[in-house]
Amino acid sequence: MRKPRWIKSPVPIGKNFTKLKSLVAQNKLNTVCEEAKCPNLGECWGLGTLTFMILGDTCTRSCGFCAVKTGAGLNIDYLEPKRL
Repeated sequence: MRKPRWIKSPVPIGKNFTKLKSLVAQNKLNTVCEEAKCPNLGECWGLGTLTFMILGDTCTRSCGFCAVKTGAGLNIDYLEPKRL
């Protein structure tokens, strides 16, 4: 059975995507997009949009629908605002 065209998402490529991926990696930043394993990451980053997580990669909530790691959180990185 063939999948409908709308169910397929394009492979993330392009200048904006590559630039944002590089900036996030170089500055050791956390994004909701990556941590939540968002299926729209390629589309948003391709348009130059992303959402940062502040205070680390851990969320203190524990939403059942979300893939973000949960817990008490880590030590505060006081240099994080400068990297953002």
